[in-house]
Amino acid sequence: MNSLYTLGIRQTSSIQTDLNKLRAGDSSTSLQGQISASLAALSRTVDDYDSMAKREMIAAKQEKAFSRVHKFRQDHAELRTQFDTLKKEAANARARENRNELFGSTTSIPLSPGMGPSIMTARQRSFAAGPSQPPEWMEESPFSLRPAVQSSASMRESHALREQSFIESTENQLDQFLMQGKEVLDNLVDQKNLLKGTKKRLLDAANTLGLSRDVISWVERRTTQDIVIFFVGAIVTLVCFYYIWVWFG
Repeated sequence: MNSLYTLGIRQTSSIQTDLNKLRAGDSSTSLQGQISASLAALSRTVDDYDSMAKREMIAAKQEKAFSRVHKFRQDHAELRTQFDTLKKEAANARARENRNELFGSTTSIPLSPGMGPSIMTARQRSFAAGPSQPPEWMEESPFSLRPAVQSSASMRESHALREQSFIESTENQLDQFLMQGKEVLDNLVDQKNLLKGTKKRLLDAANTLGLSRDVISWVERRTTQDIVIFFVGAIVTLVCFYYIWVWFG
């Protein structure tokens, strides 16, 4: 339990450090994925610590463990809330930057090269027609180009929004992949520990079986020796009885 408690403290401090980096302006996808994976690992650590606390036999230690679990869950919820808030702020900041870049690019759009000759041609036609007719180029308002610019701006804005939504969906998928990879790694570590424990138990059983074989062979040798001693003693006893009967009989 102490090892899990120490691991939970290390994970909490690591997540807090990553959140400080995110708060400082580092809104990279790798950092956000690392924070998501660390939060998932902290949740599993708290669950494991809770399950071990429920199996604790001493009441005082169990109560202390439950208080630690409650504190860990509060810290996890707070860190999750901070991460969601900072993630939304980073997404909004990127959206504002994209919008500002988009509007800045639309204000600097040059006129089409074909507009000048068309206006000059209309002006020349007006002078050729005579002073009685109003010039055609005066009837054409320069604001007639604004719908085209606005349509281009709306197209660029929609394209930027689609790109932003695609990037966000990609980030979410990367977070899910990182979490799945972290879970697979944890499962592999658990399986490794299980296999190590199984190997140790098998070696202990093999050593026990080897000792049992040695004991059985020693008992068999001892039994054989006892049988030999019994028959030799019986023969010696009979011989002694015979000589006693002959000499004193």
